[in-house]
Amino acid sequence: VALLALPLAACSSTMRLKSSTMCQAAGGTYSANTCNPGTPNAKSAMQMCQAHGGVYSAALDMCEMEYDK
Repeated sequence: VALLALPLAACSSTMRLKSSTMCQAAGGTYSANTCNPGTPNAKSAMQMCQAHGGVYSAALDMCEMEYDK
């Protein structure tokens, strides 16, 4: 099954990004499903994901977005 998943994933037009990775890349710290950028403008994982046009999965704590290859 794992061998089949890799080729199918390569054809996908979406990607998944961990919420913590997205937050840290923006200079914030991530805790309890919230990105704290060091200002009063803390964003939830869902808000960050939606701001990038993605769909948030609470079960995986990941954001799925469309991308161009």
